[in-house]
Amino acid sequence: MSIQKKSLISTLKTAKKAHVASAPEAGNAKGTKGVKMVKAIRAIKAIKAMKAMKAFRATRAVRALRLKKA
Repeated sequence: MSIQKKSLISTLKTAKKAHVASAPEAGNAKGTKGVKMVKAIRAIKAIKAMKAMKAFRATRAVRALRLKKA
């Protein structure tokens, strides 16, 4: 399993734990559950985008080094 997949799984588990820990009483949970899930999904998408950008930059840097050596 790749490092990115492991990191994503860890992030999802952490988000789930935070969601469970911060959940209000059962009566109020229905209204806020959807909002919290949307926020969690947005956070996960932002993390994915950030990791993709870092990977892209690293790949671009490696290519630049290879071109300099050649």
